[in-house]
Amino acid sequence: MLKLIKEFPINFEYDSDYLTITAYSYAFFLVVFRVLAPYFSAKLTKSYDRLTCNQKVEWNSRVTSTLFSSFVSFTCLYILFIDDALSTSPVIYDSTIVKTNIAVVIGYVLADMTIILVNYRAIGDIFTVFHHCLSLFGYINALNYSAMPYFANFRLMVELSTPLVNMRWFLYACGYPKDSLHFFVNGITMTLVFFVVRILSIPIYWYKCYTILDTPQWFKLRNLRQAMVITCLALDIINIYWFRKMYRGALIVWSANWSYYEKHHKPQQLEKLHSYQQSLKSKTLLAVNSLTMIINNPGRYIGLRFVERLMETLREVRESFNYENEESEVESDSESEMNTSSPVRIVRLLPKPFKTSS
Repeated sequence: MLKLIKEFPINFEYDSDYLTITAYSYAFFLVVFRVLAPYFSAKLTKSYDRLTCNQKVEWNSRVTSTLFSSFVSFTCLYILFIDDALSTSPVIYDSTIVKTNIAVVIGYVLADMTIILVNYRAIGDIFTVFHHCLSLFGYINALNYSAMPYFANFRLMVELSTPLVNMRWFLYACGYPKDSLHFFVNGITMTLVFFVVRILSIPIYWYKCYTILDTPQWFKLRNLRQAMVITCLALDIINIYWFRKMYRGALIVWSANWSYYEKHHKPQQLEKLHSYQQSLKSKTLLAVNSLTMIINNPGRYIGLRFVERLMETLREVRESFNYENEESEVESDSESEMNTSSPVRIVRLLPKPFKTSS
């Protein structure tokens, strides 16, 4: 499956095998957009028939995007777990499974650009077109020259956040109010996942790039080095811009008035929300502790078996965190026994809403 490339190719030659995969991928995602998405959406939800023509175009596009991102991101995770040799030669390496995955990505990006250009008045976005052009440039070079396959696979894991981004639009299209529990849960989860896979991964990615700057394989890339670096920097800037907008929206949702849920939601929904907030608070603290350990020793998580070392760190932090929680629960139980006459009240976990001037 894997073959080290000793001589870096000069001429651009698109492998016919991967060209076929790209063509099949392009055709498949167009069929999903035109045939499968409308058919199954109409069968599964009545909200689809109530959409306007432009909304149906965007709905079908997002269904196609969700299917693509789910497949590609989990394939990347699978490669990361099973392909240890890929980390040993991240600059120039011939990996069949990585190149096949990249060929699927190129086919989807071409299909999505076709959908956008044909339906530009409905879903046209110059920012997305620019993002797709940068992605095409990077992945076509990675596929043709077998250049930086580890980094190409690493970058594709950002697609883990796409299904949640699309779900937010689906909730809106189905008529769910923006202050509903569904929007709250999806919005907070979407922001956290987006931060982890697209923002938190940036320093890890560039640290790995730093470790290969003096290798002979890096110098074999010649002018392609500058092009790949510029492309990745531009994509990182776009992701930071998107996250800034997402974070501001999540902050507004998080700052919503708690009394709204007490007044408008059933007790069961309120209990679920309360439980979710407690779980989210615990996981946030766990993520902060884990990130602190990674920042203190980033070299430990780069290279062979870095996933196992990362899971080991998470287990250590989780055990320490669970021990602290048990102590806090014992203290809270003792306090509640001393105050049995006090009325039961709901603890406000959300911050107070912003004050608006009249």
